[in-house]
Amino acid sequence: MTLTALDFLGFGLPPGSPSLGELLSQGKANVQAPWLGLTGFFSIAVMLSLLIFIGEAVRDAFDPRKTFR
Repeated sequence: MTLTALDFLGFGLPPGSPSLGELLSQGKANVQAPWLGLTGFFSIAVMLSLLIFIGEAVRDAFDPRKTFR
């Protein structure tokens, strides 16, 4: 997320390199093509949701207070 934010602001990877921040900034610059911004938004939303689900699964797997019946 930090790299995406820096790329969006123009401080990340060199211009022209593929990244989600670059995709979001292109979507902001090209309002007449809304699929650019929506693609970046949905990609980030899916990745963050998967990261949350994986983190909760790991937490549940290694929870020492979890009792088995």
